[in-house]
Amino acid sequence: MTVRSIGDVGEFAFLSRLLPQLRRGRDTVVGPGQDCAVIRCGRDKFLLTIDALVEGTHFEAGWLTPYQIGRKGFLVNASDAAAMGGAPRCCVVSLCVPRSYPVRDLFRLQAGIAAAAAECGASIVGGNLARADTLNVSIALLAAAPRRIITRQGARPGDRIYVTGTLGDAAVGLQRLREGKRSGPAIRRFREPTPRLHAGQVLTASHLASSMIDVSDGLVQDLGHLCEQSRVGAVVHTDRVPLSPAYRAQLRDAPALALHGGEDYELLCTIPERHVSRLKRAHLGCPITCIGEITATRRVRLLTRGQPPRSLRSGGYDHFRQWS
Repeated sequence: MTVRSIGDVGEFAFLSRLLPQLRRGRDTVVGPGQDCAVIRCGRDKFLLTIDALVEGTHFEAGWLTPYQIGRKGFLVNASDAAAMGGAPRCCVVSLCVPRSYPVRDLFRLQAGIAAAAAECGASIVGGNLARADTLNVSIALLAAAPRRIITRQGARPGDRIYVTGTLGDAAVGLQRLREGKRSGPAIRRFREPTPRLHAGQVLTASHLASSMIDVSDGLVQDLGHLCEQSRVGAVVHTDRVPLSPAYRAQLRDAPALALHGGEDYELLCTIPERHVSRLKRAHLGCPITCIGEITATRRVRLLTRGQPPRSLRSGGYDHFRQWS
């Protein structure tokens, strides 16, 4: 009998089998499968999430300074909280480092985490330090939950699909780092994402969004997760996907990296048609663009001018089956 590895199965196929087996606690409001869990503590509710940056997986030596690694380690967690309208409060940090790792760099890394946390309204309250072959930064974040909980499960046919900011910049930055470049606006986007905390809070508190997710594994991949949990489909107009000047300078209007590249950490949300006029008056603190519509047909389709519609199953980052 052949023993299948996680590489054979893939990240998301494994999780789809694991998560239904997990027992739900009595204080669990929202369990696994969302950007954050929601837990009850007395009369209050909190968001809880965890993420990691691993050298050799998420970045290579020399791509980021220790300070930038620390900042990014916190900011990617804050993006999960943003996707559910949360406000970061505190975190615990687990650092796994090689024995030869310079102490001064460890202090700089920790300073980056502390600075990013403070900017987002949170503090470091504990952690762990252990030895490993490569650098691993893992952060668990606790955030205050909004009164109205928003998840990936509320999209309905007819809702409009919106995304904040621009897409594909981090993927372009990653491409340029692999080419040996070390500076430029796209590389800055890769090194330091911007969690859309204010936008997430407004979209949630104002009841504008019916569902939301952050774009960490690629637009098509994450839209697929949202559609799967909402039991709907989607149509994305590729010419509407927002691209930055840095992206266009590198790739013109070619949408592949904007559709499939990860680590943008923008918010992808669905807005009922009746709320679109209110959305235009909302103060999100960042641009937001309509890129498509939710459909009843349970598949994601891409519409490109002059081409027939393309149906996609996925097409984003999988830790064990990249570009699945």
